[in-house]
Amino acid sequence: MFEDGICEVVEGYYTKTIKFSDINYQIARRDEKENIFSKYCQFLNYFDASIPFQITINNRVINRDDFRDQMLLKNKEDNLKDFRDEYNVMLYEKSREGHNSVIREKYITFGTMAKDYEASKPLLSRLSMDILNNFKSLGCDTEELSGIQRLEILHGILNKDTDKLNFEYDYLVRSDLKTKDFIAPDSFDFRNKSTFEFGEKIGRVMYLKDLPPELSDKLLSELSDIPVNMTITLHINSVEQDKAFDLVKQKISFMEQQKIDEQKKAQKSGYDSDMIPYELKYSLAEAEELLDDLQNKNQRMFKATILIFTSANSDEELDENVYQILSTARKNNCKIGYLDYLQEEGLNSTLLLGHNFVEIQRTLTTASTAIFIPFTTQELFQKGGMYYGLNALSRNLIFFDRKTLKNANGFILGTPGSGKSFTAKREMVNVLLNTDDEVMIIDPESEYSYLVEGFGGEVINVSSASNVNINPLDITMNYADDEDPLSLKAEFILSLCELLIGGRNGITASEKTIIDRAVRLTYAPHFSNPKKYPVPTLVDFYEVLKKQPEQEAEAIALSLELYVKGSLGVFAKPTNIDINNRLVCFDIRDLGKQLRTMGMLIVLDQIWNRITQNRAIGKRTWIYMDEIYLLFQNEYSANFLFELYKRARKWGAIPTGITQNVEDLLISDLARRMLSNSDFIIMMNQATTDRLELAQLLNISNEQLGYVTNANEGQGLLFSGNSIIPFIDKFPTNTNLYRMMTTKPDEIRLDKDESYEKAL
Repeated sequence: MFEDGICEVVEGYYTKTIKFSDINYQIARRDEKENIFSKYCQFLNYFDASIPFQITINNRVINRDDFRDQMLLKNKEDNLKDFRDEYNVMLYEKSREGHNSVIREKYITFGTMAKDYEASKPLLSRLSMDILNNFKSLGCDTEELSGIQRLEILHGILNKDTDKLNFEYDYLVRSDLKTKDFIAPDSFDFRNKSTFEFGEKIGRVMYLKDLPPELSDKLLSELSDIPVNMTITLHINSVEQDKAFDLVKQKISFMEQQKIDEQKKAQKSGYDSDMIPYELKYSLAEAEELLDDLQNKNQRMFKATILIFTSANSDEELDENVYQILSTARKNNCKIGYLDYLQEEGLNSTLLLGHNFVEIQRTLTTASTAIFIPFTTQELFQKGGMYYGLNALSRNLIFFDRKTLKNANGFILGTPGSGKSFTAKREMVNVLLNTDDEVMIIDPESEYSYLVEGFGGEVINVSSASNVNINPLDITMNYADDEDPLSLKAEFILSLCELLIGGRNGITASEKTIIDRAVRLTYAPHFSNPKKYPVPTLVDFYEVLKKQPEQEAEAIALSLELYVKGSLGVFAKPTNIDINNRLVCFDIRDLGKQLRTMGMLIVLDQIWNRITQNRAIGKRTWIYMDEIYLLFQNEYSANFLFELYKRARKWGAIPTGITQNVEDLLISDLARRMLSNSDFIIMMNQATTDRLELAQLLNISNEQLGYVTNANEGQGLLFSGNSIIPFIDKFPTNTNLYRMMTTKPDEIRLDKDESYEKAL
């Protein structure tokens, strides 16, 4: 096995392996299934007779300690240990509901004959590029495996789960050993008829013996769902078209001669000459249909060997594995045979080497080969990820890290009562318990205060009656990156003025010019001498406007007076809040409808200041904006939010918009663009009109839509990059975390009453 992943299996034969991800084939709508099946047929037809290949589905039972290490939260030096312990108990209980200790991995191994290793490299590189493109068209993520990666997989199959591969390529220079010496178990014993021993394990290799006339595309899916150590292998080799034609014609000629002989016998015996054996009649019809497929339907002929290898720690455990495999095969009208006295050849053929040592082959067409389609259901289990519920199909835990996405921006959408706020809070809890990142919340309905206070965060009540002051003109030198900070701030002030005084027709071009000029004049003293002149306020901006000679300036100042000196002057004073806590919630419920959108915009700008500070110290900032549709009701505030989403990735921010008013959101073209360009969306139950709009915008199948149609709370679809995962998130109600996250009024009131009684 060479370092770049090329393996010389036998002399002059070199192979390479690509790992590919699953796609949602089983829940795709019928036309999508047909499209995937058609593309997979084209993929099979790509391989000519000189390129044998091997499809491998490897079910790997991972060590329980390793699984716990990946899944459970690690304790940190903070005051959140009780919450982590409670969360870990929940995760452990959830893990018992599915097959989370089984990792299902899928590979294709392909090979070519070559004079030597150097000659094989360009040949395999070209094949690899073509195969990667084919998988990309199917929607799969792919990875070419290096030598170390292939060796680790082989080592994992052949050794105890607790053993780790201890190998570096430098070892080969210092010894006479080969790479296979480092992956081999302590011993092999192939003396038994249909089982063999390797190391401390016992294994059996079986083969698919008989197929029914009509085979479902669910066979591989159901086999791979069995939660045991198992490797399913398909060795496929194309037959040259000329040879395929000759073979079929030869068989037809032979059967035609048999037919004539049978007819002659019937005539001599006084029977009807059309009375020939049914089996011969059926075989002849099948052969003629096969010839038609090869000639007229773009079908090729393949020789296929289908093997199933399972292993266990004892005979009893192995028998149970085999029983489950045989039962699944019988359910699909298939027969499994044992490879008596061929266990060694069978094992070598199931390893990720790309060479078939078992001469038991079936003749199949392209379509009948493609029925063994390796795609089932996408899983989302990333090492170091955060919990997002259970996969509704497999009941496996969903663990995912948004930071791994190209664009981590997101939305949470759902009707009232669908669980969208709870889902947002559960993700916040994930962030707070898993990372050192900061969380900022804009809360228009006072839904998050209980959780924030429980985690020791800061709730800032922004209202005309409170003592909280937030200056919309706050600015730092990090406010923009490549751009002039003042230009970016001027855009924000324009957005604010548009919101406050624009009315139905917005503000005119001349008014925009005056506002831009006034902004620059307002900031001039501060930028000339920050120590002497503090950051200006709306009052300073108002005074500068009044000094401008144009009548429009006087009109703008008059319109702003209500928000500067009048009863709505909440944001006219210098900022007096401290948001250094890692969890901050801006509660703007008491601002009222007149000031709520303005408050959201100003708070968002305040958060942007915090984002710029965090980036300077290498810290991520998660932003949650409830009722985000309010910001899309005005052109300038929508543009400001759009720019925030565009800049977020570069600045280490992860914004999430939350709303129940999807219809209002989709009115905005900017909102549509943001939705379609976001790699992370959680979609809960949707109203009919919203559902149809979102299906068209996000290309959701009818089967997938079923998970957001009349869905119970905590159920929906998770969009992460190219993956769409149906999920269920039922958080245990007997926990402190649930009591802090729930938004049900009865549960909140009951919890507050219990807290009051405890205090007494």
